[in-house]
Amino acid sequence: MNSLTRLIGYSLLLLLVFLGATLGAQSWLRQQTQRLRAEAIEARRMQFDAVLQILNRPVDEWDESYQRQLGDIIGGTVSIQRADVVLPSKDPALLYIERGILPTGSSPRLIRVAFPAPPTARLMATYQQVTVGLLLFGTALLLAGAFFAVLNWRSADSNSSTRTDYRDTTRAEMGSLAHLAKTSMAQGAELNLERDGRRLAEQDALLKQQLLNQSLEGKIRLGHDLHDGIIQSLYATGLTIETARALARTDLAAADQQLALCLQNLNASIRDVRNYITGLAPETLRRAGFAQAIESHITELSAGRNLRFDLKFDDEAIARLTPEQSTEALQVAREAISNSLRHGGASFVTVRVHQSDREIGLLVQDNGIGFDASRRESLGHGLGNMQKRAGRVGATVRIESQPGSGTRVILTLPLLHPSV
Repeated sequence: MNSLTRLIGYSLLLLLVFLGATLGAQSWLRQQTQRLRAEAIEARRMQFDAVLQILNRPVDEWDESYQRQLGDIIGGTVSIQRADVVLPSKDPALLYIERGILPTGSSPRLIRVAFPAPPTARLMATYQQVTVGLLLFGTALLLAGAFFAVLNWRSADSNSSTRTDYRDTTRAEMGSLAHLAKTSMAQGAELNLERDGRRLAEQDALLKQQLLNQSLEGKIRLGHDLHDGIIQSLYATGLTIETARALARTDLAAADQQLALCLQNLNASIRDVRNYITGLAPETLRRAGFAQAIESHITELSAGRNLRFDLKFDDEAIARLTPEQSTEALQVAREAISNSLRHGGASFVTVRVHQSDREIGLLVQDNGIGFDASRRESLGHGLGNMQKRAGRVGATVRIESQPGSGTRVILTLPLLHPSV
């Protein structure tokens, strides 16, 4: 085998190794770039959903100021258009979240959230371009070497004195190829170091995103607790004050009793606020059992008015509830009873707690004016909070109501250790 044949063989071998390594690196970089973009879009979507739950506003009221506020919070640009209007073309350098919404009584809307790709994704794209450039450069270099080798071989046939020069040139080219191989190995080691550093940066960014989502979820849950607990107690105190004002004209002693009860309720609300601030469980449920907490809430809401309640509790069923289920069930019951008196104008309310082999049921039924439960806009914050509280403990809540027929709220909680 002559020197030219060996040179061509070595060149082809190095070319195949170089092409395989480069194509493998480019494929890996493309997959990582797509994964990073998908993770960034999912993280921003979760953050956008959490922000919408806190800044709850109907889509028809989204003005430019509100859209800028949303964009500043999530670090992007928020735009909303009618579904039949063509949105501006997408910028390849940005990532997008699009969501269709059907507002009540208006045409469909399309929400688009645009935000820049994470730095790691842009770095991966740059690496892909560098890899393609190295591939083209290496191919051109090897082809040039083969071309010059053929020229030297042909000139050697006409002049034997040039064979020595040809061997020297071959050695020089082989040395260049070896240097190129060493350079490629060094660049591969540098890419590995950069990839490790990028992986650590991605893990740190993911941890920060998780902490942000947990913070947003905590704020949303605190808002639900304040609405279902503290606000209901303050509403009951307001009813007590109205009753005291009415009694002040005819019976000062009874009015004084109502004011004393009002002061007692305000002190209890202050204690509950302090407990929420320090992260403790609600004072009402810790101070007494489930049934006693319901009866105390009814006493607060009655405020001397002519109201009737029918209460029946299965003590064994209540004892089988977990602390989390008891807390959420109590808040659902408080909200349902308060809605019956405040919005439904009911004079008679029935509360039941019973169990079956695999679940426990809570029923709150009234004889109020009722409402159209099929209309989503009729479901206010209170009824929406019931659904979210039920979801936290794997329960379901069903609301049945029609105008003039009262309202039924049915909460079904699963037993974690059902009886056989």
